[in-house]
Amino acid sequence: MEERFVIKRKDFKKLEKYAENIYNTTVVIDYFCSSQKEYEELYNLAPVVKNLRRDADQVNAFFINYPESIDE
Repeated sequence: MEERFVIKRKDFKKLEKYAENIYNTTVVIDYFCSSQKEYEELYNLAPVVKNLRRDADQVNAFFINYPESIDE
């Protein structure tokens, strides 16, 4: 059974901003880890960062595509 949550627009916008910040941070970290292959520690972190970026992308996409019919 799917639960429905009512989120006020102000709270939604705050969560949307957090999701955007998380996504942007993971993009920068992913690029840094991918471009600094000479550091083994960063190279080992690359798969973890890629998974985090994928998940952050999904959350960010949810907020971008969420219907405009949220409660005021």
